[in-house]
Amino acid sequence: MLAVTWYTFAGTAPLRAQRADSVRVAQPPAPANWHLQLSTFHSSADNGFGIWQGQDARLLYSGKRLSPFLNVATQRRPNGRQESYGAGAYVVLTPWAYSIVGVGLAPTSGAVLFPRVRSDASLFVAVPGVKGVVVSTGFTDLRFDDAQAGGRILSLGSMVYRGKGIYSGAVFFNRDRASGAPSRSWQLGGQWGGQGQYWVGGSLGIGNEAYRLISTTPFDARFENRFVSAFASKWFTARTGATLRLDFERKVDVFDRRAVQLMYFVDF
Repeated sequence: MLAVTWYTFAGTAPLRAQRADSVRVAQPPAPANWHLQLSTFHSSADNGFGIWQGQDARLLYSGKRLSPFLNVATQRRPNGRQESYGAGAYVVLTPWAYSIVGVGLAPTSGAVLFPRVRSDASLFVAVPGVKGVVVSTGFTDLRFDDAQAGGRILSLGSMVYRGKGIYSGAVFFNRDRASGAPSRSWQLGGQWGGQGQYWVGGSLGIGNEAYRLISTTPFDARFENRFVSAFASKWFTARTGATLRLDFERKVDVFDRRAVQLMYFVDF
């Protein structure tokens, strides 16, 4: 099945904004260093969907033009548990453009909580002659064990830098592989603060899901989604800090889900 995707790589939004800003103003790159993120989340969905929990670890090496990363995630729901492993990179193409690419793999272990294979690629370009504006496009491909399941997502968006604020908007065009049904979603967000000190921000989204549930009797599912999120990041020292994130998702006529995520990050 194909679900609404709110961001390209979960957990990378603050980092993406920081790297976009460094590219936009063409500052000399910082010395290469390692960045480690460890996070855990807990969420509760009503209507019998129960408790969802998970952990995530990401290790990134920040280079002058290439910043590769590795990611390991696990998730547990009432129907089982599954792990996911990923790799990717931030690639600085020019002083005014960069890309993010990645692939994730989730071995089959009974429960299906992640796509078996997820591939992502996105491009961010500073608008010539317009200070502080970056436009973006991205593509995501989702594949499951059943060759008919999954889908593709195309995104178009922009980021605007003003003072201590970073403001973003994006639209996602989804197409289910099994039924060919299209769906669409939007996301708006903003964050304020400064690198090495603090960030606070949030986002909201609205959209719909359209996919065919593969079973003995195929079923076409159609849902509407609403989403709101808020986060706060604080540096404790020059190289360590934490992020607290709160999410609320409403899948109309299916469930309401509330989630909290805590992340610790360290540079070394």
